[in-house]
Amino acid sequence: MCAKAIDIGTSFIVGAEMKGGKEEFRTIRNAFFAMEKEDFEDMMADSGAFYIEKGNQVYIIGEDALKFSMISGNTESYRRPMAKGILNPGEEDAVHVVEQIVEGILGRPSYSGEVVAATIPAKPVSEELDITFHRVVLERFLKNLGYEVKIINEALGIIFSENPSTVLEDGTTIPFTGIGISFGAGMTNLVITWRAKQIFEISVDRGGDWIDEQVARMKNLPVSKVTSLKERKLDLSLPKQTDAVMMALEIYYEELIRHGLQQFEKYLKTSNATVDVPLDIVIGGGTSQVPGFVQKFEEILETIELPFQIGKVVLAEDPLKAVASGALVAAISAEKKKTRKKEMENKKREEEKLSSSVTEAPSEE
Repeated sequence: MCAKAIDIGTSFIVGAEMKGGKEEFRTIRNAFFAMEKEDFEDMMADSGAFYIEKGNQVYIIGEDALKFSMISGNTESYRRPMAKGILNPGEEDAVHVVEQIVEGILGRPSYSGEVVAATIPAKPVSEELDITFHRVVLERFLKNLGYEVKIINEALGIIFSENPSTVLEDGTTIPFTGIGISFGAGMTNLVITWRAKQIFEISVDRGGDWIDEQVARMKNLPVSKVTSLKERKLDLSLPKQTDAVMMALEIYYEELIRHGLQQFEKYLKTSNATVDVPLDIVIGGGTSQVPGFVQKFEEILETIELPFQIGKVVLAEDPLKAVASGALVAAISAEKKKTRKKEMENKKREEEKLSSSVTEAPSEE
């Protein structure tokens, strides 16, 4: 079954497809480091660096971009094509770089019209943030590559990947039912589903980047260094943070979770949604990867009054890849639907052809 998925995140872009009956993923950090072409050594290309050329500059893409920024101390040349979950309006090369990363991950379709499921943020709480341009640009680009595009909410991808369920009073289990929350770098997204049907969605324009920016400002450090320290050393399960940067990261992690849950509480109470069974919460996204995240989330959740009962809180098996994995489930489902439709159309044509030949057969005298 041919189908692909792409989770276009602010910090990482993750692709997924089935090969030999198993999921295969490719992940690239969504960042680039700009340098003059004359400074780019051929040995860097020979060593496997992912890069693109534009005019007199070379853009080093992915993890190497962060490493170049850290080693050189040059933070101005370290650039991010996305911000707050969408294409960065302050980065003139945002569209070009994201398109190159996406094509590098997905490649061309196996056949014209192969389904790719791509993720976008939910409708933002902030009226100042609009996802229309982001969605249209990415959808057009994927179509131009030759794909049939299916767009889904990134938090819905977590639901499809982890398959939470609820149990009715009569013992009936309802699959793909629960609350999915994606804690990404740019945004925090929430979706509520019933039998895989999305019934509520919302996003808050704070994520892991917001944490990094606040800590960098408080501790007078480059954002890229804070990001690196967070990804390598932060452990929220520790009873006490002794390092000043780790302490600041913990404080802003707590604030990120609290702010997101408070916004969800506010909007859920105005949605008129009525749920009379407990719903499990499934968490994913790169920002939720740090040890102790779920424990911290549960502590803060106890202070929030949601309009329905919560069951258990579960971290996705692979938080960074969960969204792409769920998007692949959606893509495969869409491919199967296309195949069934095509088979029915072919069967109908054969029946019409057979009926026509019987009608036109000469009668015996």
